[in-house]
This record gives sequence, structure tokens and C-alpha cells, in this order.
Amino acid sequence: MSDVLLALYRQASQQHHQTAFTDPAGSIDFGHLARRVAGLAATMSALPDTIGLLAPSSIEWLVADLAGWMAGKTIVPLPHFFSDQQLEHIVRDASVDLILSDLASHDRLGAVGIRRQPIGREEMAAEATAMSGRRIVYTSGSTGTPKGVILGAGQICNTSAALMQVTKAHHHDRHLSVLPFSLLLESICGIYLPILAGGSCIIEPQIVAASGPEIAVQLGEAVERHCPTTLVLVPQLLQAWTMVAAVGRVSIPDSLRFVATGGAAIPDALAERAWELGIPVHEGYGLTECGSVVAVNAPGMRRSATVGRPLPGSKVSIMADGEIVVASTSVADGYLNRTDGPSDGVWHTGDIGALDSDGYLQIAGRKDNLIVTTNGRNISPEWIETMLIADPRIARAVVLPAADGFLAALLEPSALGLAWSKSATAATLHKLVTHLLATAPGYAIPRHLRLLSATELAETRLLTPNGKPRRGDIAKRYADKFDILDDETETRHAVL
Repeated sequence: MSDVLLALYRQASQQHHQTAFTDPAGSIDFGHLARRVAGLAATMSALPDTIGLLAPSSIEWLVADLAGWMAGKTIVPLPHFFSDQQLEHIVRDASVDLILSDLASHDRLGAVGIRRQPIGREEMAAEATAMSGRRIVYTSGSTGTPKGVILGAGQICNTSAALMQVTKAHHHDRHLSVLPFSLLLESICGIYLPILAGGSCIIEPQIVAASGPEIAVQLGEAVERHCPTTLVLVPQLLQAWTMVAAVGRVSIPDSLRFVATGGAAIPDALAERAWELGIPVHEGYGLTECGSVVAVNAPGMRRSATVGRPLPGSKVSIMADGEIVVASTSVADGYLNRTDGPSDGVWHTGDIGALDSDGYLQIAGRKDNLIVTTNGRNISPEWIETMLIADPRIARAVVLPAADGFLAALLEPSALGLAWSKSATAATLHKLVTHLLATAPGYAIPRHLRLLSATELAETRLLTPNGKPRRGDIAKRYADKFDILDDETETRHAVL
């Protein structure tokens, strides 16, 4: 049974008193969760058809999300990490008529003039009800203007059922949720899979709000404290956690069986370090337009340097130019108010990749990020960036084309690399980059380098809300601010 609401009713009937979700404010069992969802759904039946949802990850958030499915409403998650301008765009674009929010978020969009209402705590007897309605999930994109992806109950159920099969989710699972529920992947892994499997989820939303080295320590301590079995992380969180575990600041519990990573590639060296420390990393790949997950490495079947095999029910093909095309019942119904979105169950992803002989998918990068050098070489910047962040002192790398036809690279230090970055010279930086790219062809090694402060790109708004570089804006800002380094002379300018 893949319908989340029917599964919730079943869990409430069979294991009424089992704890389903825990957040910093308390816990809720399956019985009370089903009644709260039914109570809020009854209230929502009299509300407008399109409702925004603004709250941090919490029991309140997931109750509102599930109640929206039960009431057949169009729910529009409003990500906390989006700017006020982006949230205002979403409200207008989706014709949101009312926003459900927690008390702390109630005044965030006061200037928009949309009616707001606290997430209620009503309860009523739960009845077996199938999911209906839809979600409009906004992706930030590299341009900064969010696009609304239309997803119905069918796509959500298909992805959830396929993930449950591949990850072998079961009722003993304890998922630790640290990413926001407004991210579709975390909603699926942190809400829907625990309900389908009859497991539980511990919600720790404050971890990603921490800064600097604290985020790594808080993540590591939360894993020690809760002993989860599953976890979903972005590469930066995995890198930070691995660093504090490697120096013995935190320990890795034996309970972990599946740690998924997505959002960007992780270096093979980082994955190897994680496995050596006891962190069972499984790389995956997906897009909101494809119902979140396209492929993932399954437990016991992981293959390094790949993102695993496509999920059951998804077919991946590679075009002549290397573009990945996905055909699946999980593909979205299109973009809201646009005609350039997915249709008829097929999505041309814009990503470049390949399938090996066993059907494992490899990702090279974005098609529109491809750099063509003056000597006609095609280079995916993500390929070089992944190699550069293999050094734990480098948290982020952005590779760009330079005016002379070669490549340029911006490097941001990690928390571990802060002290090193203050004393690094152009020569030592050049030596490090040459070492890290020893297996890359000469034409793919950046000759123009710049070492940034740890938060420079974020502070200058050169990253999307989900942390991806705005490459065009970055290229404009730093076009004439690189240190020039090559084999003939070690330094021509000092590192700034």
C-alpha cells in the first residue's frame, strides 16, 4: 500500500500508541497523529483551495501537509530559506489565498496582505481516506526566480513506494530529519516513508540553522543521541560531519544503515572516509520535476562514482549529446503558469550523464554549465569542482571560464581550513590544486585561482537558496579578480 494517508490509518489502527514523530516540542503517536490530521482536514475543507504552508520542520508542519492531502487542497510549501522577495513571488504566482503558519512565522509575510492562520490542533476520529489534491513545489533555480512544479498524489505515492522498496525501509527504522520539510526529498524520507513503513522520525530543525563548526558538532551529537538508522544529507553536511568524526569529536553509532546524499556530487575520497568511519553513504540523484528521486545506490548494492540505478518504474536514457532523459509515472505534471515544464511523463533533465553496463547512472554536470575552451574541449565544471573539494580544507569550489580561454576557480575554505586559508600563498594554493587534479587532463586544470573567505559567496548573494552557485553572476563579479597561475611562474599576484 503506497498511499500515505491509508497507511497512516492502518498504523493508527494497528499500533495506536507507537511514537511516530518527535520534535523539540514533544512527540506524537500514530493514533493522535491520525486524529490531528483528520481534525485539521475538516477545518481546511472550508478554507480556500490554494493554501501556503510556512513553518519550520516540525510536527505542526507535517500535520498541515498531511491534512492538505486529506482535504484535497493545493498546498504550496513556503521554504524558510527563501528570501522575502522569493516568497512574495511564490504567493503571487500560485495565487495563494491563505497561509497556514506556526506562531513564530506568522508575521514573516505581513506586507503581502494574504490572510494567515495558525496551524490548528483540532482532533477528530480518523477514517480511511486516500490522498487527493496536489503540491506546488518551488525550485529556486540559478536565476533566483522560483518555478512551481506541479505534483499530484500519484507522483508522490509512486516515488515513496519505489524508495521504500529500494532502501528496504521497515518498522524498526528511526529517521533523523535535519533538512527542511519544504524540500520534497525530506518530506518523502522524513514523513511519508516512516508512515508507510510504520517507523519513526526525529525532527531536529535547528541543526541547519547553526553556523560554522557548530553545524558539524550539532549534527554529530544528534546522531549520537538518537541513534537513527537513516538520514538524508547534502554534501556540505556530510563533509562537516566526517571531519568532526575523524578527529574523535563525535562517534558514529552502529545503528546507521543508510545515509543518503543528494543535491550535488561528493568526491570519492569523502565517501571513502565516511565509510571508513562507519557512515554508510549512498549517493543518489533526482529532481523535483521527477518526483524528487530518479536513482539511488541501494543498501548492499552501492557502486562508487555512481548515483545508483534508476528507481523501479523509472526509465533513464541518454541522448546523443549526453543529456539524461527520465520517463516515469513520478514525473511532474508541468510548471505552474509556464509551458516549458515536464509533460506526458517525460523530462529532459538538462543534466549530462552516462549509464554503465550494469545500469548504474553517472552524473557529469549540467548541460548549460558546460564550458567550451578555445581549443574546443568540453568541460563540465562540476567534474573539476568535485575533485577540488576532496580536500577537507575546501568547502566549496566554483569553476568558470576565463577570458584567455583557460579555466578559473574560486575556492571557499571549510571550518577545518580556516586557519590554513589565512596563511595560504598563491604558490601553496597552486600546489594544492595541481595535486588534487593530478588525474585530470591539463586543459581541465584552472590557471586562474582565487581563495575567498568562508562565507563570501553567500554574503554577496551569489548562491541560490539551496546553496548552488549563480555562475553567471559569479563570473561577472570576479572576472578580473583572479590570481594567474601556470607552470612557467609560480606566482604573478598574491592571494587576496
